[in-house]
Amino acid sequence: MNLLKKYFRSSVIAVILSPFILSLHITNANSATSITLSATGQTPYGISIDSAGNIYTANYGDNTVTKITPAGVPTTLGPTGNGPSAITIDSAGNIYTANRLSRTVTKITPAGVLTTLGSTGNSPWGITVDSAGNVYTTNLGSSNVTKITPLGSSSTLGSTGTEPYGITIDSAGNIYTTNNMFGGVTKITPAGVSTTFGSTGSNPHGIAIDSTGNIYTANGDNNVTKITPAGVSSILGSTGFRPEGITVDSAGNVYVTNSGGITGTVTKITPAGVSTTVGNTGRGPNAIAIDSAGNIYTSNEFDNNITKILFFDQAAADAEAARVNAADAEAARVAAANAEAARKAKEQRELTEILALIPKIGELTLSLGETTKSLYSTKCVKGKSTKFVKKGAKCPKGFVKRK
Repeated sequence: MNLLKKYFRSSVIAVILSPFILSLHITNANSATSITLSATGQTPYGISIDSAGNIYTANYGDNTVTKITPAGVPTTLGPTGNGPSAITIDSAGNIYTANRLSRTVTKITPAGVLTTLGSTGNSPWGITVDSAGNVYTTNLGSSNVTKITPLGSSSTLGSTGTEPYGITIDSAGNIYTTNNMFGGVTKITPAGVSTTFGSTGSNPHGIAIDSTGNIYTANGDNNVTKITPAGVSSILGSTGFRPEGITVDSAGNVYVTNSGGITGTVTKITPAGVSTTVGNTGRGPNAIAIDSAGNIYTSNEFDNNITKILFFDQAAADAEAARVNAADAEAARVAAANAEAARKAKEQRELTEILALIPKIGELTLSLGETTKSLYSTKCVKGKSTKFVKKGAKCPKGFVKRK
């Protein structure tokens, strides 16, 4: 009944883990819990998540993709092209990797069929896909963006700043890239028109976009830049050391992987600019993703694994506990009402059975009376006293037989 309250408020949380979940780091229940969800292939760089909550990593070191179920069960897909550095998934569940060393994009269907979708520019690093299934890569070596159609036709969409790293796309199909060498974000329209969209901190790597079109970049000077749809830049908040990957949740909170420490971390920055460290990761967290429940996942380059960071909403936990308690109370009320109804029904059945027996009892009484009369049919009288004796028997002393 009070299990949820105990679960969320205790400083020690009991968690039933899949055998594939390797380790658990627990902080106070009002913060976050970090789980090593699963091992991956060698040197996981990119990370993506599908609509069912499966995690995928691009493994740069062994040219594979690791798929990890929500329960932490890994399988290997591949091979990909040489040196997969980034990964994305379309609405149909097709997986795409940007292969830096072979300058190609690999497509893996949900059935596991692998093809080389198309070629890219020099040293593709980031990748994204639009609603029509067109794939885009940032090309570090050629400072441009490649567009590959679903049929595999490759073209240069537009130029970027020097060394474009991260890439994202808005609902109108505009492409945004972070430019590592001199900073800034490039915007490329679907028609291929390139403009400098806004300034950033130094050496921006990761890039993300929220539902209202604000752009966020993870910068080498340990902060996050926010750029509004009008192109106005500001520092949203500070991060840990050497931020790499970046993502944003539905409430506008930004999460960044910090890969420079002995142990990696994730920084959360609220829309108001408040920065906190929400969890530890494996070593060298590069990319980051978020699922529909708000759980965070990082690909850890030096540990070859995935960290999952779970967040607990105390208000939601209290509301759920109240709902469970109310449901328990209602179930108890219904059970008591059913028991009372059963008791009354039993009493009614017993009463009905008794009433049904009354006529039979009367018949039995009459029958006994007739039997008595037939056995004791000689009437003996003494004054006002009367006795019956068996046929042929003498009346008691002082009694006179009467017909």
